[in-house]
Amino acid sequence: MRALVINQSGGPEQLQIREVPIPERKRGEILVRVHAAGINPVDYKIRKGITNYRLAKKLSRIWKFPLIPGSDIAGEVKQADRRSGYKPGDKVFAMLPTGKGGYCEFTTVKEHHLCLVPAVSSFTEAAATPLASLTALQAFQKGGEIKEGDKILINGASGGVGSFAVQIARAMGAHVTGVCSSDNIMFVKDLGANEVIDYKSEDFTRSNNRYRKVFDAAGKSSFDKCRRILAGDGIYVSTLPGRGMIISLILNFLRKKKASLVMVKPSGKDLLFMSGLMEAGLVRPAIMKTFLLEEGAKAHELLETGKTRGKIVLELTG
Repeated sequence: MRALVINQSGGPEQLQIREVPIPERKRGEILVRVHAAGINPVDYKIRKGITNYRLAKKLSRIWKFPLIPGSDIAGEVKQADRRSGYKPGDKVFAMLPTGKGGYCEFTTVKEHHLCLVPAVSSFTEAAATPLASLTALQAFQKGGEIKEGDKILINGASGGVGSFAVQIARAMGAHVTGVCSSDNIMFVKDLGANEVIDYKSEDFTRSNNRYRKVFDAAGKSSFDKCRRILAGDGIYVSTLPGRGMIISLILNFLRKKKASLVMVKPSGKDLLFMSGLMEAGLVRPAIMKTFLLEEGAKAHELLETGKTRGKIVLELTG
């Protein structure tokens, strides 16, 4: 099968098409013919070198070059166990666990990580959904469920994770404030944000509002900076670990306002919830651009600019 492979640490030129064996399906796994694969920032960070990661010693046992990157796939079931809940021909999507790769024509997925593609969605839209939407959903599961009228602030509201976070929070009945650049204000409003703050002209951490949840989807702020704008029992959730975050987590027992870290995990159950929101028209993947598998280097170059809206997807079939 064809796969887009990272040969070694470096620039986008390290992404090259190679012929590799179709993976062998194990018991409890589904063999999927991949039609589209989502791209996430973690993909180019791995490409640039796992030595940049705080957890490099652990991850180096999983991320060994050459490797196939990619966490998001959507495609068609080709093989399944006889008693599986899926059958050949089913349209499915999933987030792959660390160490699996989605930039390829076939992959194997544990059955409990899979979900049927919503009837309203294409393979491209489905492939844009898993990691980003699950990150947002699992972040909002921290500190209790969102209730009707809760004030939620989302930093990085125009990105892949943030664009889902805005829509999910609105679907749960929250009053949403998005933080983004001036170029993306209308985009974030169109996603459903009640208010939008341009971080270039206003420091959102100095707001007079108080929020039950502050979700730092961009991972560029901190609990200490956001503590002031949290409600009495509010929670700050970040997507990125760091020394400051670890200290904040350790000190949680001393205060009502909490810090938390979301480390997204594959979940067919959570994807089923997202599928329901998509079927109801409450959430839609925001796709900025699609590329062919052979154009993976160009896709990485675009994502690495940090100026993307929503998601970028690789298409493997027409």
